Amino acid sequence: RCSGRVEIFHGHQWGTVCDHSWDLRDAAAVCRQLDCGWALAAPGGAPFGQGNGTIWLERVSCVGTEELLAWCPAGPWGATSCTHAEDAGVVCSGQGQLLPGEVAAGHIRIGAEHLQGGNAAVPQAEELRLAGGSQRCAGRVEVLHREQWGAVCAHGWDRQDAEVVCRQLGCG
Repeated sequence: RCSGRVEIFHGHQWGTVCDHSWDLRDAAAVCRQLDCGWALAAPGGAPFGQGNGTIWLERVSCVGTEELLAWCPAGPWGATSCTHAEDAGVVCSGQGQLLPGEVAAGHIRIGAEHLQGGNAAVPQAEELRLAGGSQRCAGRVEVLHREQWGAVCAHGWDRQDAEVVCRQLGCG
């Protein structure tokens, strides 16, 4: 089952989401973004273990129809009174193919390590392409920004980043 602690990538660093006001509507956005079915539970109190580092968000207030967690209103980034004992979790209906800590389409992961998303302007599949390669799933990574395609800088790029792109584009 797709379930785990919710974490997001913001400011080049991973952090958790606080359980203050965390509910099924918030979990639903995570489950939809992960393509993991519908939300069965939105447990608080670090049920999947406490994260570490920054607690990026609290008071997430999804309506319940959002496709991405980034579309949900929330308190200011990093401005929280929470501790990691209050890390939010999700339990989704999908059996999923995710392992703990594995990246899913849309830059989200759940489980032992992270969920990535938030307002970090992460490109979605329709804004991402591979160019100049010998086949559909090979080439230079480009993103569409302000109606113009541009290459992604390789500084700090690693295998994990490449795996996210491959999943977003349906390339395995």
